Amino acid sequence: MASHHQPRTLLLAQALGITTSGYLLGQNASLSLTTLPALMQAPSPLACKQWVTMLDLSSLYAGPLGLLSGLSLAYTTYYTPRSTIPFRLNLAATVLFYSGVPISVFLIAPLNRQLEARMYVLEAYSLLKGAGEEGEGEGLFGSKRGGGEVNVEDEESTKALLDRWGVMNLMRAVPIAAAFGCAVAAALLR
Repeated sequence: MASHHQPRTLLLAQALGITTSGYLLGQNASLSLTTLPALMQAPSPLACKQWVTMLDLSSLYAGPLGLLSGLSLAYTTYYTPRSTIPFRLNLAATVLFYSGVPISVFLIAPLNRQLEARMYVLEAYSLLKGAGEEGEGEGLFGSKRGGGEVNVEDEESTKALLDRWGVMNLMRAVPIAAAFGCAVAAALLR
């Protein structure tokens, strides 16, 4: 049980929780609302390859920042007096922030695996088509695709997976937005 004595690190934890959750909210929203629509304008092999690059780069810091944010929110909650509104808001922020984890694990991770597998299949197909017909292909993701034939089913299913990923990623941003709002309100009511 937390005492009424609040450690000096409380304000730092509160600032870190707010800042990192705000950053992660912006990152998730940006990936779904601005980056993904731009990627979807490219042919499927290139769109998948760029999506994997985007995922790899954003994962480098999103995981550690998510851990830092969640721990900071929990630490702030623990050291806030229980009978106060800021405690309730910090508790809500902590629970809401962690409620995005099941979305990540059960909805987004399977899509990530499907899209990565799709990228490797499309990459191999592009290599085979480019190597199989001299002068027709322009390398891995050139503008000429073999004899100009595009498998519309693959294009549509790849774009559908990317679109579904964007929606799920935006769904993951909703509890982060609510957590961010609760944490800011708790800080303002201190």
